[in-house]
Amino acid sequence: MGATVTTGKCAAAFHSNEGELIYVLFERSYERNCHPHIDHWSAFAFGTRDEVLRRAFVGASDCCGGMLQSRSGEIKPENYIESWKQELNRPVQMRDVVVTLKFDKGWRAELPEDAKERVLAALERAALADRFASISNEGISATLYGDTRLLRAIYGVDGELSPWRVFAHSDTGTVSIDVPAVRNVPVRDTDRPSIRCFAIDANVRLVAGENAEWSHGEWAYSALARYVTGAALERELVQAGFAKATIPIVREALNNAAPLPHDTRITVRRTSCKDDYQQRGVDDLARDLGLIGESDQAPDEFTFTFSDIKGEDADRVRYRVGSMRDVLTWDVPETIQLEDASVTESLNAIQGKLIFA
Repeated sequence: MGATVTTGKCAAAFHSNEGELIYVLFERSYERNCHPHIDHWSAFAFGTRDEVLRRAFVGASDCCGGMLQSRSGEIKPENYIESWKQELNRPVQMRDVVVTLKFDKGWRAELPEDAKERVLAALERAALADRFASISNEGISATLYGDTRLLRAIYGVDGELSPWRVFAHSDTGTVSIDVPAVRNVPVRDTDRPSIRCFAIDANVRLVAGENAEWSHGEWAYSALARYVTGAALERELVQAGFAKATIPIVREALNNAAPLPHDTRITVRRTSCKDDYQQRGVDDLARDLGLIGESDQAPDEFTFTFSDIKGEDADRVRYRVGSMRDVLTWDVPETIQLEDASVTESLNAIQGKLIFA
């Protein structure tokens, strides 16, 4: 598998001339399917603590499906997050780097020629569009401490270009600097998330979303990744330790989901298809269910129960149903929903807004 293997982390920090505490995150890694395995440092996040932590959560979501691993194998996303939080509490000094902002050719250029429109848009968002003419013509020299706002507009977490273009791990010092440490706080039982989901097959889940409505099937790891970059991140920024406490709860619920009730009714609307491939998928599904002939087109709308999926191709058809988007409506029996609701009274208040909002 073409996974990225992480081998080291480094958080560097500095105070801008305006007094703001800013971080640059570096990660050392290599690609598992590239040989020989030679790891290297790369800057991947530049901004305030909350901004770079957001970017670390994106990396944590890659851990859910095994696309980001350690040398010894898979990483739990909550452990990846906690390791970055430790680095953020003990950063090393980031030196006052001088950056030449000039458009040039080459994919490693500080400002690639083909990024002019994106850079201008970034400067406009930051109310710095007046700097574009100088950058575009003769170019300018910017210092990290003195031109922090300008550099963040271009290379920050919400900018248009990646910070590896202008920062190297050699720009960091070896001595840590004092920063306000952020410590985890206990998560109350009433704040722990509830999640309702059913297993469509061994890997695909039907998850209740906002307002307890059933959305569509998705891989269990994908649902967990969505939680990591959604509600877990949102609450972590105001309640340190929330991600560590709750990600395992969501993972366990997804991994141990009960089978989807056989009398669940699934309505398919061909008219909701946005692309040709979706229409073909609907036609194939109707054909698999024996509703139409080999060369026929599915009706605009049809309904079947989950138990209608049977025979030697049942596994393949269940996977197809779990992979379809936009065109299915799921009606799980009310008795099942009420039974679950009695176990998780806080579902409507927590799950929709907290987990998958």
